[in-house]
Amino acid sequence: MMFRTAFILAVAALSIAAAPTSGPTAKQFTALRVAKGEKCPPIRKLACAPLGDPTEFKCRWQEQFKGKPWTSSTALVAQDGAKWTWLDGGPRCSSLPQH
Repeated sequence: MMFRTAFILAVAALSIAAAPTSGPTAKQFTALRVAKGEKCPPIRKLACAPLGDPTEFKCRWQEQFKGKPWTSSTALVAQDGAKWTWLDGGPRCSSLPQH
């Protein structure tokens, strides 16, 4: 009985570990945005959906440059172990008008 319980718990743990993630958290996504030295505006409504590969995601969010309305943006990201990386080069926040 004890072996069976341990086996069931082990299988459950593996299932949870293998379950696809829902994409980066807002904190992880923000860190990824500024990792290349970009000065990026605040974001809201971050939502990431998996692509064909369970480690690749299309993320959508809204960002607001100073004095401007919120605008929608998208980017492709991938999970590589514990870190996230851009699939499409990532946003170029500094090249956009920030005032």
